[in-house]
Formats: sequence, structure tokens, C-alpha cells
Amino acid sequence: MNNKHTSYKVALGGIVSALCLCMMFLTGVFPIFNFAITIYTGALMIIVAHEVSTGWAAAAYCAVSLLSLFLTPDKEAATLFIFFFGYYPILLPLFRRIKSKLIVTVIKYALFNIAMVAWYKTITFVMGIYDFFGNFAFLGKYLTVGVLIFVNLIFLLYDYTIESVEEVYVEWFRPTYFGKKPQRKEDKQ
Repeated sequence: MNNKHTSYKVALGGIVSALCLCMMFLTGVFPIFNFAITIYTGALMIIVAHEVSTGWAAAAYCAVSLLSLFLTPDKEAATLFIFFFGYYPILLPLFRRIKSKLIVTVIKYALFNIAMVAWYKTITFVMGIYDFFGNFAFLGKYLTVGVLIFVNLIFLLYDYTIESVEEVYVEWFRPTYFGKKPQRKEDKQ
């Protein structure tokens, strides 16, 4: 079977998208895990990015984003997927093309911080979800700085984890279950 056929691309994108939607629906069933489920859902985009292409993964991301906005009971999780966790795993192969680690790190953190600020503003003002900082206004800018530092430390852990998941998928899962040889590290860069 040739992986370049359009039917294969559509089928794989459709299966992964359906699985993503099912997982996003679970954010309404298990609201305590809404962030974790959103992160796991985004990690599924690694499959489409590596088996087909980043373009098809972006199309699957757009489909899941639009449908999850309408079908997911937890709109906060749906917007979190849309604003960051849905497309970030798709960008990982593109980040590897940049030679400088410093530039990649700056781009990643800038992207994350811009996305999180935009997400926070969206859920508080547009969607009318309660403003977290309202109860802690007496702490002023110290709270904002503290939250930003904490969230960036969490991103450091997330970035390491999602890159490890991608590496396990490419180096172990694909050869074991699909019979595809992993790319050498030199070929990835």
C-alpha cells in the first residue's frame, strides 16, 4: 500500500480526527481532566504529521477545532486545544529544521506565552468565564508574574514530554506496528 494515496490520507486524517473529537467530548464527562485530555488529544496530531504530512495534520487540526467548538461540552478545553495544544505537536518537525537551539527555544516560549495570554483573554472576556485573578486582585502584579513563571515551568515539562512522545512514536511505535524504519537523527535535521 502506497502512503501517498489520497484515500489513505483522508482515512487516516478522519480516524485521528474522530478519535480526537471523542477525546474532546470526554472533557465534559471528566471535567477534572480537561487539561490532560486536551494535551493527549493534541498529541494524536503527531500521527497525522508523521504518517501523511504537516499540511494534512493542520487540516485535521482545523476540522477538530471547529467541530470541538460546537460539540464539546467543555468550551474552555475546546479553546485550549484551538489556541495551543492542537497545533503545537504539528510544529515539532518544523522546529527541528532550525539549527539554533536558542532561536527554537525563544520561538517556542514566545508562541506559548502569546497563545496562553490570548486564550486567557478569550475565555474571560469573550466567553464570560470567571476571571481567576478577580479574587486575588489584592496581590497585584506579583500574582501575574508568579502565574506566568509557573505556567512557563509547566510548559518546559510539556515540551519535553511531547518531544519524548514524538520520539517514541517515530523510533519505536512506527517500526513495531507499521514496519516503517525510523529516520536517522541526521535525516531529521
